[in-house]
Amino acid sequence: MSTSDKTDGAFKDSEVGLDDRSEELSERTEEDAQIRFYRAMADTEADYGRLLANLSRAVAEVIFDFCVVYLIDEQQDKLQAATAYHPHRQTLQSIHRAFAPGGGGICDKLVERVLSRRENYFRPRWRPSLLKAYYDDGEAPQLDIAIHSLMVVPMITTDGECLGALLVGRHTTTASYDETDLALTEWIASHASMKLENARLYRDLRRANKQLDAAVQIRNTFISIASHELRTPLSTLKLQAGILRRTTQKNPEKVTQDTLLSKLDSIDQQVDHLDRLLDQLLNVSRIIDGGLTVNYESCHLERIIEEVAERFHGEIEATETPVKLDFDDAVIGVWDRERLDHVAANLLSNAIKYGDGNPVIVRTENHGDEAMLQVVDHGHGIAPEAYELIFERFERGVHTRGKKGLGLGLWIVREYVESLHGTIEVDSTVGEGSTFTVRLPVEPPPAG
Repeated sequence: MSTSDKTDGAFKDSEVGLDDRSEELSERTEEDAQIRFYRAMADTEADYGRLLANLSRAVAEVIFDFCVVYLIDEQQDKLQAATAYHPHRQTLQSIHRAFAPGGGGICDKLVERVLSRRENYFRPRWRPSLLKAYYDDGEAPQLDIAIHSLMVVPMITTDGECLGALLVGRHTTTASYDETDLALTEWIASHASMKLENARLYRDLRRANKQLDAAVQIRNTFISIASHELRTPLSTLKLQAGILRRTTQKNPEKVTQDTLLSKLDSIDQQVDHLDRLLDQLLNVSRIIDGGLTVNYESCHLERIIEEVAERFHGEIEATETPVKLDFDDAVIGVWDRERLDHVAANLLSNAIKYGDGNPVIVRTENHGDEAMLQVVDHGHGIAPEAYELIFERFERGVHTRGKKGLGLGLWIVREYVESLHGTIEVDSTVGEGSTFTVRLPVEPPPAG
């Protein structure tokens, strides 16, 4: 961190117009100071950011001359200078340069010592050379402002959790800190810790409520889409069964073998559709609940593809979609067979559904320690802005209107691929088709 080497004269020049608050201090009672602090901090718990800004200002205006609020980062357990206040803009900039950068502020090590020991740092007559003990090279840091009195007081909750610390200093108020100032700062730190704790709880509660609202919205969307998609094959099943029943009752002579087989084929297709929808619903539930267990075993990728293609034989014929299986030399890896089967089935199903009867290629390649599965269609294609969108829940490409589906297939595919430590990406040109490429390590990473 760079600091300037200004002389004492330069300090005085930079502080022209700043107030000496010593006279105000001599006339103020401790009760007055506490009331002033309470008024400044009133109704701030509902806004965590506003509370921090008000806290540094309130402390500076009660204790004089400036305040830096240090907090322990909740996620990284790391000290950071969260906010600072001084009424003079130029001096505040100097304070930011000296104290604010987390991990680089001149007093970071001092504050860390205060937090680890949970004890105050009280130096009525302070100078930068006192920081030598906290630096390995023993060099005293340089400052842009002449601080002559300094305190650092930890903020500890009633449960004993240390949230951070208040650093206060004087440089224009000539009176140094005394025991009364220390006691007042301790009182402020105690009340500030309670307010910070309440603000964090309120902030976390608001976040939780937003997440809950989002979860409820996802659930409602899921139920709505699922109900619609399940109703379609059920309605078709009911219709086909009703036609077959009425024909058998009224004109039994018209129920030929060909007619019967045609109706049964239609019913069978709708049952398969229902089966896939229910399978997706079950997979979504497992993924969300974290109940999926990876069962590794040695797999031949091309054999899995052949089995999947065989299951889609009826759909391939019905849509008159040419499907070419293009296999490299034996691609063998240790994967979860059921998940890999689902990945291949979903990608092939999408290629047939959105390929409009154009040729589909399913390709595998052996890249040493990595296997590649690629599914190519020549359908409508996907716009670049939808590349990431199609892998989200309840989302599909912009050229999929009129196509049935929950909008969950590719989301499940990505979850499965990533659970096998692989990647999936799409490359597409609107009007020409899409290529989905899955890359998987042939061996799972070491446990732990």
